[in-house]
Amino acid sequence: MAVSLDKAALRRKMRQLRHDQPREAALERSAGAQALILFSSLWQKARTVALYMPIQGEIGTDLLFRDAIARRKELYLPRVVPGRRGAMFFVRVSGPEDLVSGAYGIMEPKPSLKGVGGADFHPDFAVVPGLAFDWRGRRLGFGGGYYDRFFAGRTGSACALVGLCYDFQTVGQVPAAPWDVRMTHVCTETRFSATEQDCVQ
Repeated sequence: MAVSLDKAALRRKMRQLRHDQPREAALERSAGAQALILFSSLWQKARTVALYMPIQGEIGTDLLFRDAIARRKELYLPRVVPGRRGAMFFVRVSGPEDLVSGAYGIMEPKPSLKGVGGADFHPDFAVVPGLAFDWRGRRLGFGGGYYDRFFAGRTGSACALVGLCYDFQTVGQVPAAPWDVRMTHVCTETRFSATEQDCVQ
């Protein structure tokens, strides 16, 4: 119960901080964080990448989206499974023309495009949203469990799971449950670093 209460309080705090930051500052910070990823060898070497489309003040992924298309990477975006809480899969897209407004008002791949399930999806690089992260890889999401369910059991895989957020969304320790999936890296507008003892190449 204590973990649940701590998570709820931290979610409220981070939502408020994101809401309160000036739009110009958010855009500048977003561009800075994405630039750190774009210039990393992890991103440049990746052939298959997974991104998210931001909502509710999440840090943007627009520069990563455009770069993935320009470099002809295999680009995947999540699509929520209607009527199944916490269920989603990833869908390969070629550009913005493949997107429509879906669940919760999120831009997501068209229903006509075929999705890929967890066991069959092995991206080299996956960018993951969240409300808070720590540098041990713990992540606090919105509470739906979508990413934790999808990436469960992938510890030790070759996929880089990169938590993308603003500096103020990093904390000393995120309250976590045993089933919460940890990030291999965290990226903000000032730092892109591996979690645990790994190193960014």
